Amino acid sequence: MVFIVLGLVSLIFLSIFYKWTTLTYNTFKERGVPFEEPWPLVGNMGAVVLNKESLNKTLLGFYKRNRKHGIVGFYNFRSPVYVVTNPEYIKKILVQDFDFFVNHTPFFKADDHPIVNGMLTVMKDERWRNMRNTLSPVFTASKMRAMFRLISDCLNECLDCLRDLTKGGKHHDIELKDLFTRLSNDIIASTAFGLKVNSYVNPNNEFYLIGKSVSKFRGMQMFKFIVSNSMPKVQKILGYKVFDTAKMAYFKRLVIDTMKYRQEHKVQRPDMIQLLIEAKEESDQNWSDDDIVGQCFIFFFAAFENNANFIATMCHELMENPDVQQRLYEEVLEVHDELGGKPLSYEAVMKMKYMDLVTSETLRKWNLAGFTDRLCSKDYDLTDDDGNIIFKFKANDYVWFPIVGLHYDDKYFEDPESFKPERFSDENKDNIKPFTYLPFGVGPRMCIGNRYALMQAKAMMYYMILDFKLERSPKTVENIMDDVRGFQIDPICGFWVRLVPRGKL
Repeated sequence: MVFIVLGLVSLIFLSIFYKWTTLTYNTFKERGVPFEEPWPLVGNMGAVVLNKESLNKTLLGFYKRNRKHGIVGFYNFRSPVYVVTNPEYIKKILVQDFDFFVNHTPFFKADDHPIVNGMLTVMKDERWRNMRNTLSPVFTASKMRAMFRLISDCLNECLDCLRDLTKGGKHHDIELKDLFTRLSNDIIASTAFGLKVNSYVNPNNEFYLIGKSVSKFRGMQMFKFIVSNSMPKVQKILGYKVFDTAKMAYFKRLVIDTMKYRQEHKVQRPDMIQLLIEAKEESDQNWSDDDIVGQCFIFFFAAFENNANFIATMCHELMENPDVQQRLYEEVLEVHDELGGKPLSYEAVMKMKYMDLVTSETLRKWNLAGFTDRLCSKDYDLTDDDGNIIFKFKANDYVWFPIVGLHYDDKYFEDPESFKPERFSDENKDNIKPFTYLPFGVGPRMCIGNRYALMQAKAMMYYMILDFKLERSPKTVENIMDDVRGFQIDPICGFWVRLVPRGKL
């Protein structure tokens, strides 16, 4: 009898749980939007959750199957998301009618750490506008020029490590993701937190270990993140934070103590903390300490992994395309000769035209994010040029724009699997359909740090190509897209290349 009762209770529980997991799955049917059948709880993210493929590959496959629809439904776990594939619709939503789509979709469904809530990307409405206006001057060309010296110091420490590994002209096989993650860490420590770190001399430094742990969503942190997004009430009941409180306190103490020391001792340094001190003094907004720390902390989400991936994928493509590598080397050599022994400058980096084509094509093929997103803030009618209603968005609808799909669509980029920097040449770039190339998003809420990312990547590639020829290693992955899992471009087998020293110039 006991077993029968337990069995019935279990069946009732499972029935209720199943109903809850599929409660939102009639949304697209009710609103007349095409969609693919979801799995219970995980929606259309099953392959990602089961670690069978990356989010980018899932989104790319979904886009290819549904690109004939201007708007198509996608279930991100239990959340219905309207995926907009038509470039004209993207223009209207992200630019022309931006006031209806000011905010990103919630990073966490339940409130998390105040520092995370204080990040620019998480802020909403007027709070976001005010912080964006405060921070915009921080990322101007003049500020990046001043910050370039700090970045150059980190680049040279990385190059010293590589030169030591190839001493005597011997080639060396190296995994680039670890190398460039350490570089990204050191640059963030220097430019965002005012801290001098060398992760090649001291590979287990505290800043690197803590930064890596909070930026990599794996294991328990990934589980917490999934629960936060799919079952926020459970997170509230359990009372946990996705990010470890002690580690967040470390970053807060680091920023606040540094700001206090500089203000008391009149110390100035061309980094993010200095710029935030100045911005706070000039702003009429009463920013909290968590708001200020949040702007430094965002570098771990916007730069720690992404900048490392950016440079690693660029090296991989240059290795796979020796003709492109040779042409870039010739440009780098020309700039080196023009400098006449002087150190690389911000101006020299930004004037390299072919380098710009290579970085642009890298971002097309290996974009930093598979999609960008918005939250519909109030009811909105999407219309065509004649005023005919295409679709009625409702307040609180989640909207995604599939960057990876657009970048791999052969309607917009011929032979998209191939690496062709010339797509972005002066002769060809006008042929690119507007709103199909979105490496940093678009509109008022596009990535504010694009100059920072490009400057760092171009400068590192200048030194890499100047000193080394990149060749395949026996460990080089055959197909990055098939070897990646999760939310980042992070192949299971790593980014292996063979560094062949070019010799003294």
